[in-house]
Amino acid sequence: MRDERGHEWGRREEARLAFREAGREVRWAKDRYGQAQQAFGEGNGSPAELARTRQAWIWALAEWVRTLTIREEVLDGGRPAADSGMDVLSGSGGHSALSLDDAHRRVEALSKEYDRIRRSRSLPAQVDSARRAWSEALKGWARVLIAQEESRDRARIAGRENRDLIGLPVTGEDGPSHGRTGRRTG
Repeated sequence: MRDERGHEWGRREEARLAFREAGREVRWAKDRYGQAQQAFGEGNGSPAELARTRQAWIWALAEWVRTLTIREEVLDGGRPAADSGMDVLSGSGGHSALSLDDAHRRVEALSKEYDRIRRSRSLPAQVDSARRAWSEALKGWARVLIAQEESRDRARIAGRENRDLIGLPVTGEDGPSHGRTGRRTG
């Protein structure tokens, strides 16, 4: 029994540490992504750098969600599957129609329900079910957040492309070529 408790404590501590590390990583990645967004907005960044930093943030966010899900499974006394929480980036699960605020409210509501069931010392199956519902809502929130950021980046890139086109000389039949007005003097 003592070895089992020591082993369980070790699994819990390992899950907590992995979650903390994932939190540090997601904060670092979000800071870099924010810097790339700012640089791009100022005309100093490239679409490629924006995409690279966004992708790094997405992977860090997915890892944070995965480690949070695993931590909760371990704290509930379960043994998480090797692929627990890995499906953050796959599937829409019907969350695409949710706003970010709606997705966040859903996570909060299911988190409270999960906590209530967990504290009431419900049957393990009930705790597992509540945790899975909360985990799916958390993954849905992450997907909505990612989609929102991708949409904003597409708008940033399109805005810059449109600004770059303004002021270019108009050519062809629809207008004068090489910026000349075509007006004759004399």
